[in-house]
Amino acid sequence: MSGVLSLKIITPERIVLDEKVDEVMARAIDGDFSILPNHEPMITALAIDVIRYKIGKEEHIAAVLGGLLEVGENEVTVLSDVAELETEIDVAKAHDEKAFHEAEKATKTDKIEVQLSQMALSKAMARLKAAELGKRRRGGRHIEN
Repeated sequence: MSGVLSLKIITPERIVLDEKVDEVMARAIDGDFSILPNHEPMITALAIDVIRYKIGKEEHIAAVLGGLLEVGENEVTVLSDVAELETEIDVAKAHDEKAFHEAEKATKTDKIEVQLSQMALSKAMARLKAAELGKRRRGGRHIEN
């Protein structure tokens, strides 16, 4: 397999990423998958998690809060309501949001409110996961935003 992929991560507010990459790894709602050049076309619903992508041997990370991923002719397009590159994440704020939503979820009794709290908690956890993976990739340097 030769060639590269064009990866675009798009939200309603902006184009988060438009880059040539060698591989894309993500989590769909039904499991993990990887995309290499010349992949068959597909569309899948993404879980609230991270997308990892490789440029050469270097791995990069973005937090993606659900959405759709479409694979075309060596093009991967992610459409999500919210997405952030690992370098954009405010780690302290994400920790605060996680703690807040954990506490909030514990006090909710209405099923819809519990589900909304769980989604907000999942968002904070995905952001923290992206930041932590990025920190490890950079050799453990502390992240400050």
